[in-house]
Amino acid sequence: MPALIQRMTDYVLGPNQDARLASVAAGATITGIVLSIDNDAPFVVTGRALRCSFLNSGTLNQNPLVGLKTRWTDAARNYRQTGGLGPRGSYVLESLQSAYYGQFGNPKPIVPAVIYPPGSVIELDLKHTGSTTIPNLTFYFRGYELYPEGSMPTPPYPKRMASLTFAYPIFVKALGVSELRQNNIFTVKQDADFVIRGGQSFVPFTTAGRTLAEVAVMWKDANKRPYSNDFIPLDVFFGYQSGTLATMPVSTATLIPPWGTGPGLPGLFYPEIYVPANQQFLFDLYRTDGSGGSNQSEDFTFNLIGGKVFSR
Repeated sequence: MPALIQRMTDYVLGPNQDARLASVAAGATITGIVLSIDNDAPFVVTGRALRCSFLNSGTLNQNPLVGLKTRWTDAARNYRQTGGLGPRGSYVLESLQSAYYGQFGNPKPIVPAVIYPPGSVIELDLKHTGSTTIPNLTFYFRGYELYPEGSMPTPPYPKRMASLTFAYPIFVKALGVSELRQNNIFTVKQDADFVIRGGQSFVPFTTAGRTLAEVAVMWKDANKRPYSNDFIPLDVFFGYQSGTLATMPVSTATLIPPWGTGPGLPGLFYPEIYVPANQQFLFDLYRTDGSGGSNQSEDFTFNLIGGKVFSR
């Protein structure tokens, strides 16, 4: 079997892919939500997460996700959940499937991984049994694409090397309330290569007239080839620098705050991204806080965490 390259990839399924997800009313059932896989490579799903807009009635939370049930299929349109009528799988509460809906860089693991051939689809159905409308409901299928060896640049580790745990702070100046800022450049220092394995994002906030919560990113390699089909919120990729905002339901009246995930245990980029010294890694930022009442640009910092690699 020929050698294959694993390239980190995220597929997003949200309002940009199906307009019905922009507002999911309490009691709604939506079927036949389809996510198309690109034609250039197979996609291997190793984890998943979901999220809704944080801006709910002026507060930052994920409470509208309480009561959401889903089911989804493999490439042969077989449901990954058992039960139900005929070939249909049973709906399963998302709050039972993963801690804090797979956010904070800790997606729900999919074991064994599910392979989708080029041009295939993931089909998802949902049933919302909660009492609150879900704004901008979005699902994230995390994994990697497979490419033939030699089809793209893949910098190798040196045969003789030393490594050092390291973090690069990325400062963002005055990102507007509804701004798309493309092709931001992160350049690795000349002293060593850098392997990106995870990260931490800023702490969202909302104060009178100001909001900073809805900031999403699209990572790109040095050739401007993206690692996802759409923007992904920084808080889905990373743990916050302090605190988390998703809660888990114990009952309709009892919600427990997060513990065990987030900045102390940030999730990993898998496969990791290797960037040689003096080379670039690009990213687009998209802030959509305008609808939440923010009235000004904001500064913030996020961290890329991984390791320096020194040739010896």
